[in-house]
This record gives sequence, structure tokens and C-alpha cells, in this order.
Amino acid sequence: MIKQGKGRFAALAAVFSLSLALAAFALLAFVNNIAAIVHWWRAFIAAGGDTAGLQARAPGLFRWLDWSAVDYSAATTLIPLMGFTCTTVAALRMLLGRRVRAGDFPFFRGSDQLNVALGLFGTLWGIIVIGYFRLDTVTMADLMQCLHTALFSTLTAVVWVFMIDRPLIRPFFTRLLEGAGLAETDDGDLAAAVGRLVTRLDAASEAFDRRQKEYEAEFEKRRASYAAHFERRLADYEREFAARQKEYSEFFARRIGELEKRAEVSEKRLKAVAEALHG
Repeated sequence: MIKQGKGRFAALAAVFSLSLALAAFALLAFVNNIAAIVHWWRAFIAAGGDTAGLQARAPGLFRWLDWSAVDYSAATTLIPLMGFTCTTVAALRMLLGRRVRAGDFPFFRGSDQLNVALGLFGTLWGIIVIGYFRLDTVTMADLMQCLHTALFSTLTAVVWVFMIDRPLIRPFFTRLLEGAGLAETDDGDLAAAVGRLVTRLDAASEAFDRRQKEYEAEFEKRRASYAAHFERRLADYEREFAARQKEYSEFFARRIGELEKRAEVSEKRLKAVAEALHG
């Protein structure tokens, strides 16, 4: 029993250490993400929305973490930070012998909805930011930056909730909690709690699908507008190029005609000189 207690404590300590390390890394990534956002917005506002001279991706405080600062809503780094902070606190509570309910452990009630909402916020923000660019200087890199903000935030929320949180972290911490004998269960409320959980999950999934379709429609509308604007600019350039080409062609034709006339005059003079010499 003593050996089992020591082994369980060592396992909890290892989980706590790993969660703390991941939370610290996520915090650095989040701070770096915020710094990159502030840096980019300052330069963007100072340029008046003209991105011609701006970097496509602003640097953060830690250059080695700039690969994670692709989402200018910061939802991509905030979601893992909240998740690993919750697992760290949960592991610490188990180390201290606190009894807790296993329902939402190691997270809190409504954490799934909050993560999905953050993903949707990032999608909205990525679409909204497109409207602040100057249309005559917007580039494909600018649109890709907004697209990264829109899609990476949603992708992070979906992956975290449906591929990491539900199938991996919650079952693992539930087993740890039950193995430590710290789980508080209420058999009478278990079925009702599961039913409420399934209902909330279905509602969140339907809301997510509905809003995703709305955002995709809005993005397609904006893309079509930018495409039409680009086509108009291209047509103007082609007309201007044709006009200039015609002017240059007429100019060179006149010059060639003048040179041919001068050549004819010179030829006549040479003939006259030749006849005089042979005469």
C-alpha cells in the first residue's frame, strides 16, 4: 500500500510537472503572439492601412516563437494556455488531496463552449480585418494573413475540443482522479449530467456549423469583390499599355519614314557626284 501510494504520488507529480511546463510554454507563446499583434497594428495604423511597406508578419518578443504567432486574434495561443493552466491546477489539487467532481474535471463548466467561441471569434476577426486594408495596395500576402487568423483559430478550437480535450485529457485525468480515490460522484445525477453534456455538445456543434457556413459565405462575397476590383485594374492597365504601344509605334514609324527620306536624298546626291566625276 505504501509503495502504491508513493507510485501514485510520483505519477501525479510527473503530470503536474509536465502540465506546468506546457502551460509555461503556452504562456510564452501567448505573450509573443500579443506582442506581434501590437507591433503589427501600430505599424498598420501609422501607415493608414497601406501595407505596401509593412512586413507580412510582425515579429514578437521571442523570435524563436514567431512560428506560433500566425493568428492575429491570439485565440490560437490562448486556447492551449487556458487548457494547460487548467490541467496544472487540477494536478496540483490532486497532489494536495482535494476531492472534486469528475464531471468537467480537469476543466471548468462551459470550457468547451468558450473554446469554440474563441475559435469563432478568431474567424470573425480575420474576416473583419480585411475591410481595413486599402484596396489599391492589398496583396495576396495580406489576404493570407487574414485567412490564417480566421482558419487557425477555428482549427485550434476544433482540434483542442474534439481531438485533445474530450478523447484524451478528460479520460486520463478522470482515471487519475479515480485511482487517487478523490472523485466525488453522485450516481443519481450521473445520467442527467451525461444527458445535459450531450445536449450542450450537440447544440454547440450545430451552432458552429451554422456560423461557419455564414462566415464562409461572407468570405466568398469579399473574395469576389476583391477579384472584380483586380480585374478592373488589370483591364485599365491593359488599355493604358495598348495606348502607349500605339503611340510608340506611330513615333517609330515617323522616324523611320524621315530616315528613309534622308537616305533617298543622300542617294541622289551620291549619284549626282558620281555622274560629275565620270562626266
